[in-house]
Amino acid sequence: MRRLCLILIFCILQCFVYGQKPLHRYSSNGVSGKKSYNRKQKRDFSIGMRGGLTQFFGELNGQDMQTMLGVNFGKAFTKEFSVEIDFTAGKVGGQQLQFFNSYFLNEYNSIELLVRWDLTEQFSTFEPGPLHWIVYGGIGRIHFSANAFDLDSGKLLRFTNSQLSARNPLFLRWGPASGPIGIKKTREGMLPLGTSLEFALLPALKIGADYRFYFVRTDKMDATSGRRLINPEESDSYSDTPDDKFSFLGFSLTYHFGKPK
Repeated sequence: MRRLCLILIFCILQCFVYGQKPLHRYSSNGVSGKKSYNRKQKRDFSIGMRGGLTQFFGELNGQDMQTMLGVNFGKAFTKEFSVEIDFTAGKVGGQQLQFFNSYFLNEYNSIELLVRWDLTEQFSTFEPGPLHWIVYGGIGRIHFSANAFDLDSGKLLRFTNSQLSARNPLFLRWGPASGPIGIKKTREGMLPLGTSLEFALLPALKIGADYRFYFVRTDKMDATSGRRLINPEESDSYSDTPDDKFSFLGFSLTYHFGKPK
């Protein structure tokens, strides 16, 4: 009888042990049970739009935030790295009471090529959540026309383009303007750097907050070049003062095409 009881207890223990579901020792998201996250499972192409407010850093740096709108097209190579082409149309403004007693308005269009690095994907061992932190940088070109006005009377004081304006050599710091006169927009190179936070509303749709800073290869973004009151149009040479900079803070909405491979 005693022997029969031992055999029965042994059988019950065997059924209990082997009847249990296996435990997930490694879990990337608490559900899948993957030991590691396949970062090649990506959506290749994306399209997005963004809008926000600009801020200027130059001679006329009293802030008068203006608006900008843009669209972008992206291509992902891995979940960490992607490239993006951006098209933007916007305005930059500012003022300065001391010495200049003037304000300016700059209307611009730009095209940029950006490389984006997803830090959340890069430094996460397992599958990250819906919130991602991204940094990026690249090169671009801006076309703009700026005018400066008197703060009291509103009279036009300085400008970047007129019937006498001709092209300065692109990326060349010094040198006379050349080519046909009468251009309507100045063109310059620039270096954009930025960071963004993106949140996945849906598997293919993301909303983001974006801050981007531009180093522009000119000192004429505010229709003012150095501490002087002459017109800094392209028929004139560059000044020897530091280049202008501006930024924008905005929100974005991005749609990713296709299904993850």
